[in-house]
Amino acid sequence: MKLINFFLKQIFDYFFSLFLIIILFPVQLIIAVLIYLIDGPPIFFYQTRAGKNGKAFKLIKFRTILTIKNKKYVSTLGRFLRLTRLDEIPQIFNIILGQISFVGPRPLYLKYIKLYNKQQIKRLNFKPGITGWAQINGDNNISWKKKFKLDIWYINNFNFLLDLKIIFFTKIFLIKKICNYSSLNSKKIIDKEFNGKN
Repeated sequence: MKLINFFLKQIFDYFFSLFLIIILFPVQLIIAVLIYLIDGPPIFFYQTRAGKNGKAFKLIKFRTILTIKNKKYVSTLGRFLRLTRLDEIPQIFNIILGQISFVGPRPLYLKYIKLYNKQQIKRLNFKPGITGWAQINGDNNISWKKKFKLDIWYINNFNFLLDLKIIFFTKIFLIKKICNYSSLNSKKIIDKEFNGKN
């Protein structure tokens, strides 16, 4: 049964990502043009993250951060893209390449691996995802320890129907987040880094 669930997950990832690449092409084009005209090049942001088994890969997003006087800030356009998660659309290509899935623990920095405890390191046994159980149960409003506990719960209870449930509730979560306009008032929304204790 577990093999069937993984097979369905892979089939879904591949064909649904191909479908989204075609359907969302106009949206990606518009976002790319807006970034170029408003924030300037580069349009995309590449960052090395830890994939399954800790293997490094380049995660791709639309660029949302500006560097002003050696300080990093999320631009006005960037705040909108982050709020709506539109900045993550290019990650569909990471899915096509087999580096991530639609659902799974979020891919984090390689430097965090050495900070994981015996339970947290288990998240590397699973392919990371664009969204996950932790994202629909608090996202950045919960501690790193809580996120990791939710990630491990997902890994231990994975099935394809759970993935579909997470994708559905991700949509609901985003709608609620977008309706919370106070999120747009934050000028600096760089997340705190994991230090092994938080």
